Amino acid sequence: MEVKYVLEQAYKMSWEEVDEVCRAIAVEADRSFGPEVVVGIAKGGLIPAAIIASLLRIEVLSCVVSRRHRGEIVSDRPRVLATVSDKVAGHRVLLVDEMVLTGETMRIASIECSRKKARTVKTASLWARDDSWKPNWYGFETSGHIMFPWDYEILSRGRFILNPSYSEYLDSLEMMDRWRS
Repeated sequence: MEVKYVLEQAYKMSWEEVDEVCRAIAVEADRSFGPEVVVGIAKGGLIPAAIIASLLRIEVLSCVVSRRHRGEIVSDRPRVLATVSDKVAGHRVLLVDEMVLTGETMRIASIECSRKKARTVKTASLWARDDSWKPNWYGFETSGHIMFPWDYEILSRGRFILNPSYSEYLDSLEMMDRWRS
């Protein structure tokens, strides 16, 4: 699978790119180990997980591992908020998240799958930071941040606005550019 390196510090991924990466992951995973179930790390990983599971015509399950609650960081380290189903027992599992910043969330979710007696666990994401641990398959690599089409805008008081987490990141990039000038 060919990985695209993104130089931009803030890159807006398109739905077409999401589809392209999910298709490539499905092909590679099917060819390499034939997953029997896909586990999406909620909440962002459920979207590519559902696409990949649909392409492979297999079941999609979820696991919630996060540092956040309602968008706010509440823990220094990711923690399991809802474990994976016992249905992974004895099966080849493809574990999917939308991004890998450090690999810690993926590691914790992988341990949960193993704890539930998954036969094999392989990992995939849409993108990974260039200085992080890498999943088995991913489509983009960057030192910056990739913004996803499903949460680029959010609904606030009846209007769609730029996601505040993206807004903060873009503001910090702008401030850094001013400091360098």
